[in-house]
Amino acid sequence: MTLNIGVTALSNPHHIGVVVKDIDETTKFLSSMFGLGPWDISEATITKDEVIVGEPFRLKIAFAKLGETSLELLQSLEGRTIWSEFLEIHGEGVHHIAFGISNWDEVVSKAKEQGARMVAGGIVWGTTHWCYFDTKPGGIVVEFIEVS
Repeated sequence: MTLNIGVTALSNPHHIGVVVKDIDETTKFLSSMFGLGPWDISEATITKDEVIVGEPFRLKIAFAKLGETSLELLQSLEGRTIWSEFLEIHGEGVHHIAFGISNWDEVVSKAKEQGARMVAGGIVWGTTHWCYFDTKPGGIVVEFIEVS
């Protein structure tokens, strides 16, 4: 799949994000049922200074490789987040498709110019920019994450 937003064509998703209630329970199930893993599990705390859109939060994240891409599990631990809202409205499930980009400022600017609405974003791991856009039509949440 290639997404062309006028700045760059995006292909090969970086990861597929899934909101879950309990990462430990979910990783155990996915490992035993489908052989997924190993899992890289961590917690992220995003402070007010690291938020671009949204509120500060704490999140538990798990990654496992799925061929060329990764599966990302997200468990909201603290704060009113896009993931806690998704869980309340939809329950557990696929939340977004993420694309790794090296020209983050340019892609984000172009997406905004074309009318896409940024619904969350910030800086994680000290230097990595990320953001979600809610796209219409289709209602697919797309994440852009800065990669080198």
